[in-house]
Amino acid sequence: MINSKDIRNKTIKLSCDTGAGHLAPSLSTVEILTVLFGKYLKYTKNNPQDDSRDRFIMSKGHGAYAYYIILNELGFLPDYELEKFNTPEASIKGCLTQNNDYMIEASTGSLGHGLPIALGMAQSFKIQNKPNKVICMLGDGEMQEGSNMEALMLAYRFKLDNLMVIIDANDLQAMGRVDDVALDNNRLSKVLSSFIDDGFYDIDGHDENLISECFDKFYNSANQNFSIMFARTIKGKGIDILEGSEKHHFRCPTLDGYVLELDNE
Repeated sequence: MINSKDIRNKTIKLSCDTGAGHLAPSLSTVEILTVLFGKYLKYTKNNPQDDSRDRFIMSKGHGAYAYYIILNELGFLPDYELEKFNTPEASIKGCLTQNNDYMIEASTGSLGHGLPIALGMAQSFKIQNKPNKVICMLGDGEMQEGSNMEALMLAYRFKLDNLMVIIDANDLQAMGRVDDVALDNNRLSKVLSSFIDDGFYDIDGHDENLISECFDKFYNSANQNFSIMFARTIKGKGIDILEGSEKHHFRCPTLDGYVLELDNE
């Protein structure tokens, strides 16, 4: 059974061992992904292309390191892919590249694309009367892309109760704070809550009990429309020099003298 402490440790090690950046936006996702893949997302371990599986789309494809670690822990991503990561020989990249054998459902990282893809998948399942769920994770800075607002309007219009949108609201984007560019997250939360009458959850994105409650309601309740989890997180959580740091969006902490010290307590 995967656990968030182990996933965080291995995510940090992957970056430090390979010198790869984008560690900070990966660390804010750890608890959400651990709960989702550990308890809720439906998939078949020996068949990453099982048609009955749920679909997870990580639209913030640059923050994929914890996702890679979880896919490896579950047996979808081979060890050698992590060993070759951040080298020319690697097939997994700093941003996600679709790979059906690894259960990576879409190429993302060019922001604003993941939610429209997830929307199409959810609509397709509804048309076919299939029970599959679709979960899409986006960054708060990514919500400045107009394609996401268009997708949310269509999700409401088509009453896609099989779709959950997760916002990794860590208050930072590539080189600054989200409120220096567009809406602060309190206002963004209000805007997003207006899309649906129920199924909107503004929570601590590192509290696994609250995360589980949201997924419980999404998977088991009879909401009349899509769901939104607005997850308040800390970018770079677990490493002091990364937490809330504007300059560490794409910067390995070893460049600043960080020595790998994993939390084994």
